[in-house]
Amino acid sequence: MTISENKNIDIMFIVSPTNAHDVYMPFYFLYLAGYLEKHGYFAEIVNPHEKHIEDNFKAIINEVITRKPKLIGLASFVTDYNVVVGLATEIKKYSDAKIIVGNAHPSIAPEDFLYESSPFDIVVRGEGELTLKQLLEEFSKTGGFNDANGLSHINGIAYFENGAVKITKNRELMDLADCGTPAYHKIDMKWYLKITKHIIRRLATVGAVIYTGRGCPFHCTFCAANSVWSANDKAPGNPVVRKRPLAHVIDELRILQDVYKFDFFYILDDTFGTREKDIIDFCKAYSESGLKMLWAAETRVNCIKDMQIVKLLKESGSIQLDFGVETGSPRLLKAIKKQIVLEDTIQAFDLCRKNGIRTFANMLVNLPGEEAEDLNLTHKLLAEIKPTYTSVGVTQPYPGTEMYINLGKPISNKDYHKLSRLIPPEEFRMSKHKISLRELLFTWQLKYKIEPFFERSLFKTDKTYWLRIINSKNRWSYILFLIKEIVKMPLIHVKIRMRYLKGRKLDKQLERVS
Repeated sequence: MTISENKNIDIMFIVSPTNAHDVYMPFYFLYLAGYLEKHGYFAEIVNPHEKHIEDNFKAIINEVITRKPKLIGLASFVTDYNVVVGLATEIKKYSDAKIIVGNAHPSIAPEDFLYESSPFDIVVRGEGELTLKQLLEEFSKTGGFNDANGLSHINGIAYFENGAVKITKNRELMDLADCGTPAYHKIDMKWYLKITKHIIRRLATVGAVIYTGRGCPFHCTFCAANSVWSANDKAPGNPVVRKRPLAHVIDELRILQDVYKFDFFYILDDTFGTREKDIIDFCKAYSESGLKMLWAAETRVNCIKDMQIVKLLKESGSIQLDFGVETGSPRLLKAIKKQIVLEDTIQAFDLCRKNGIRTFANMLVNLPGEEAEDLNLTHKLLAEIKPTYTSVGVTQPYPGTEMYINLGKPISNKDYHKLSRLIPPEEFRMSKHKISLRELLFTWQLKYKIEPFFERSLFKTDKTYWLRIINSKNRWSYILFLIKEIVKMPLIHVKIRMRYLKGRKLDKQLERVS
């Protein structure tokens, strides 16, 4: 007997107020809710889209008071830690529900969530489906959580008891064939059927995000993915990268196209196409499905090495590939353990250009040991590969990364909010050069983000994109959106300039205070 036979809700998942306007659906909750629903449990997802964060807090609390859930699930990243803690604390004022928290940050540092008077009752470490199902089974038997009721034998969790954090054994990674269909019916899908440039980046689309697999075999020093997955044990014989059955992926895509009328999708795997066979299998399965959505994916330059593979990608409807180029400095590539060489990057971008696939280059500044000459090498590389679009980010030492460990000075959980800033404070500088990070980002944004917009980004697409728009039920919305983009482009220069000047003023104020 499941809890839902005598209660309205088995578990209420609540999206952080910081993500109220995110163009990405809360996929972590969608997959969890779909899995639990497959096993007979009833999950709700609360995801208000109010304009102000305070109003989202109120809407969430109102749902908790009205629906009276016994279990609540939250997700936390380092950047929204303080908001999630504040939300959980507020919920406890109005509800005696047990609060479970998971996702990247709790998996890496459960002790940040478990302490005397903490609003959190349990941390789920790593992959959540199997663990949540067992927790729900335990709750249905006993009506509560404590060690006497058997928490210590539930793998993959942490909890606070007798003044200490208790961490149970790691749980084995699940077979992705057991995942259910994401519970799209649990959220307001109309809210996500909007034209945005942030699903397939810098391209106007009504698009959705999907996963074809989980895991990454690489160990970049700035990425915490492997620290998150290390909270689970790999089952003997299982690969590091697990793939969902292609039939399940195609079924999900069919729902997105036929039921919800999306025009595009983006594959947000940790790394799509780490094995050539996976690319071939997906492209063939998608081409044979008869689906019409165009798509893009994030991958690595050393995964795109063969002309026939790139042609297959193009023929199956791929219109853009996003790459982590990071830097044009061979020395820094080696230092961050990227496991690529510049020749890989040059070849991948050349193959995409020859086959009419747009390219997106993710670049980083403020890498450890970065010098002015490294920045010059990056400029040189970008001039050679000519990405359709370039994004520049300032590297920050996120907990769970090797870069954070090498920093040698732990960040207090009270200071995690600093990691959400576009420009990190000087204490997070890792470069050797002393160039202003704000000025560096501002200059590069103008050079690589704004100036090439008309030349390469907005209109450099082939006929398949325009045909998809013409045949979309949203065609007039697309046309209006593109007209607005053209009109407002001159204002973006001004906006970035004003943001830069405002930031410099703030920096000087902080310097005087310190």
